[in-house]
Amino acid sequence: MAEWQDPNKNLKILGFGAVTTFCTFASRVIFPALFPRFFEEKNWVVWKEILNVLFLLLCISICNMLYGSLILKWNLSLNNLLLSFWYVLVMAFFPVVFWVLADYIYKLKKYSKPVVIHEKVDVESDESLVLVAENGKDFLELKNKELLYIESADNYCTIFYLVEKEIKKFLLRSSLTRLEGQIKDQNILRTHRSYIANLSHTESVSGNAQGYFLHLKQNGIVVPVARKYSVIVENLK
Repeated sequence: MAEWQDPNKNLKILGFGAVTTFCTFASRVIFPALFPRFFEEKNWVVWKEILNVLFLLLCISICNMLYGSLILKWNLSLNNLLLSFWYVLVMAFFPVVFWVLADYIYKLKKYSKPVVIHEKVDVESDESLVLVAENGKDFLELKNKELLYIESADNYCTIFYLVEKEIKKFLLRSSLTRLEGQIKDQNILRTHRSYIANLSHTESVSGNAQGYFLHLKQNGIVVPVARKYSVIVENLK
């Protein structure tokens, strides 16, 4: 670049900055708008961040090559493209590290805020609930308000419930999905592939969109909420 003689040298060099700016804008604005499900924040994970950064650097390298071939008559070849990608990768190392850390700190502060919930349900409901095992003989009958949560393991489910403020548990041979179909109360919901929880007993919520935890009022019981069920927490706010 130092030996390059051209009356519009600075303007042409500035074009490389414009290429980087456009590619970054496309990566952060255009692509998320075109593929919202992939870029959805609650589903964002480390491998997606790495893939997104590498894709951005590749786009910058390709666009730099195209711009260079147009303005500087560069030869378009695979070797030159790989060389361009290497230069971009080396120059982008510190900005990318800063970018990723800044984004991580921002999301950490955003999702570290406690979730404030509002009780919207009547925990004194006396509606009855009957949970029946696969054999059709074993069952547990209780009131909706007495159920705390259900946890599954293999082909069995353990039901945790209250009897005069004391926590009891009952084992049934059944899949969680089967028991879920027997529950009609809109406040008793699936929160995880292994858990069903009675939201009326929720005291507080911790975690973030990657995975929440319901803290029940009884003895500090914690029930996980998987990402696919995070809308439950949104409805509690």
